Amino acid sequence: MEFKRFIENYFPNVNAGSHIEYDYVRDFISPDNQSFSQVLSWPPNIFLILHSVIDYTDKYRLLVSPQSHINWGLESNLVCDELVKSWKSYLDNTVSSKGSFIDVDFILKNHINSIFNQRNMHKCVYDLMNENVFCESLFSLLISIDKLFSKFSGTYLHDEIYAAMIARDINYKIYANDNPSFDSSLTNLSDNDPKYGIITRKFNTPQSGLTINNLTQNLTFIRPAVKYTHHINKVEKSTYSKSSFNILMIPWPFDVKDEYFTASKNIKNHMDEYFDFFDYHPKDDFEESHFLSFLLSAIKRVGVIDLIVFPECSLSEIQFKKLTKLLYEIFDKDAPSLLSGVYGTDGINGKNAAVLGFVDEDLLSFNTIVQEKHHRWFLDRNQLRNYNLSASLNPGKKWWENISVGRRNLTTLETAEGVILCPLVCEDLARQEPVAQAVRAIGPNLVISLLLDGPQIAPRWPGKYAAVLSDDPGCSVLSVTALGMTLRATGLGHAPSKDVALWSEPGKPSETLQVSSTSGALVIELDLETTNMWSLDGRNEIKPILRKKMHTTLELEFKNRSIRNLKRMITTALEAGGNYVR
Repeated sequence: MEFKRFIENYFPNVNAGSHIEYDYVRDFISPDNQSFSQVLSWPPNIFLILHSVIDYTDKYRLLVSPQSHINWGLESNLVCDELVKSWKSYLDNTVSSKGSFIDVDFILKNHINSIFNQRNMHKCVYDLMNENVFCESLFSLLISIDKLFSKFSGTYLHDEIYAAMIARDINYKIYANDNPSFDSSLTNLSDNDPKYGIITRKFNTPQSGLTINNLTQNLTFIRPAVKYTHHINKVEKSTYSKSSFNILMIPWPFDVKDEYFTASKNIKNHMDEYFDFFDYHPKDDFEESHFLSFLLSAIKRVGVIDLIVFPECSLSEIQFKKLTKLLYEIFDKDAPSLLSGVYGTDGINGKNAAVLGFVDEDLLSFNTIVQEKHHRWFLDRNQLRNYNLSASLNPGKKWWENISVGRRNLTTLETAEGVILCPLVCEDLARQEPVAQAVRAIGPNLVISLLLDGPQIAPRWPGKYAAVLSDDPGCSVLSVTALGMTLRATGLGHAPSKDVALWSEPGKPSETLQVSSTSGALVIELDLETTNMWSLDGRNEIKPILRKKMHTTLELEFKNRSIRNLKRMITTALEAGGNYVR
């Protein structure tokens, strides 16, 4: 494929074919680019084009398996350091109008012109990647841009990038206001339309294997098959240990009843009669007093709760809103986040989604992100037998979950301390399709998979796929299921189980987490630990990962107290402990 095609794929409205050489653009106008030089003046745009070339040709391996035309080493990385200096000076001059732009020996301009010139536009990218000058300039620019966007503890290491991002966000809002059809995705760091894919921040770099995900530390490409969004939670802790991250996991429903599973009556399909659809709709609500009882016990146990988790299909949409309202009433801007599987109906179809509620960047209210399930659950004879559901659904059929399947979405939530939370629903953990590819590209340090499944033990499918993510890209993974489902899973000869969660982290075996009663919850205490992560070019950067310290069980010790009384008790405990910023 011609090199020009890679440019036109992402920037079809600029005439790259007539581009002669790069000119320093003196005004920062991203994303309203009118010329190709303007496109090249924003580093992530160059990263997008070059990353697509490397991905297409599979040539990232040249960094660790040299050929005659390229041998990457220490001197190559020193060139990248000089390019970073030029990028910083350029952005400082164009965004902040500070000082004079310094590009020593025109190193930045020369590398850009070595790639983007008339000679190369109509050449095949495979041929170009066999040329010394093109290949070295490509890797030098891509790696220097990746280094330019380095972060530590959520803060850009280079002030020039921070200022440029603020200016770009302002430009984006003005441009989107003047161009209503423009898809303004601030998650996308490049100026292309997000429907062609995006450049976004990356967190963990896998420490095994040889894929394109091993190439970079801070930026990555997400294919357009997945709509990805990144959000920030700025709740700050005043506790002595800001590296701690504590999760309250409530494995509701404690009792999954036969009548929750029914054959769908409104489905009109043209399938073989061997197939059919079922609805899953719990009839029992989780009591708010029980929620507050667990929360109070957890605060008394560990002082601070950062995240509350319920399994797949635990709460109705109304219940979820009630619980987030309660949290904000009690904690105000310091409220813990709430992640739950939420069920409902949408016309004739059911709804099954992971819903994440958190205090937004403005600290004024709860924001809610909905990530719908991407794979229908199916129940066959073995599963119906295992969960003792053969009286509810005909075991002679294969039953598909009655939910609509929309566009694939993925979200991450970043905390002030550096936790990157990525929720998944059910088989998104297992299926090797666009969502799994996006998770590996982004590299969150905490994946939480919401399941409606049997016992969470390492040999079963959640344990196998969680272990894969712990290896690549190095996530800690928590899978959670409803206690009512683990207790039902006796039809194949197993005893009732209270194994409601499974924890997996890099470099260690998986661990099953068990509640001690049929109405218990878990407090999982994690600690942020820094570690060196290496990329193919020989760089190492310090990244935070999550390690499990311990877990304990909670009982409903305050279940007979009123909601009003429990709210007062929680407020008193918060004031006494001084663990929250007021």
